[in-house]
Amino acid sequence: MSAPPLDRHFALRKLHSLLGIVPIGAFLCFHLFENSMAAKGGAHFYEHVIKTIDEMPYLEVMEILVITLPILFHAIYGLWIWLGSRANAIHYGYARNWMYVLQRITAAITLAFIVLHVFGTRGQVLLGNVTKTGLFQYMVDSLANPLVLGFYILGIISAIFHFCNGVWLALITWGVTIGPRSQKISTVVCFGIGLILIAFAARALSGFLAPLP
Repeated sequence: MSAPPLDRHFALRKLHSLLGIVPIGAFLCFHLFENSMAAKGGAHFYEHVIKTIDEMPYLEVMEILVITLPILFHAIYGLWIWLGSRANAIHYGYARNWMYVLQRITAAITLAFIVLHVFGTRGQVLLGNVTKTGLFQYMVDSLANPLVLGFYILGIISAIFHFCNGVWLALITWGVTIGPRSQKISTVVCFGIGLILIAFAARALSGFLAPLP
């Protein structure tokens, strides 16, 4: 596969990093926040999450244009970047190189998690195997399996790391954080965002693992 011209590649890299933050990263934050409502029980989860989203206008169009297509571009072009690059973490052990390697590893895990998560939830509803009112209990039953729970924990942590580290890298790519001081500040901010998202995820999982009556 031949590389695109330098100026086009530069523009695509910028678009790739931008889409990773908006809308993909923004959707990740929103999705984790809304799923944290599971801690309030199945009835609350259905009324304030599933039903509210279903009543949004042009939902199908938004899912395709704002979520599906950006994720596909981000994943495909990210794979192209991965295959065309060589990290030297094993040889040199620099922290940035290890973060680069982890960024690629978590990308693969996150992509697999997204595919299986969508198929296991939205896909099952479309196939008629699960009703929307029964989706909460379906998640409760699914996460009762230790293997499924472990996969969800791995997938969620990978997605959060990939997003937060991606934001840190994008700030450098876009010339926002150039010097060491600004990069240290962005490290603290991105780490804080990651902790908040992990708290949302933990609250969501706790709602499915120990559902309120």
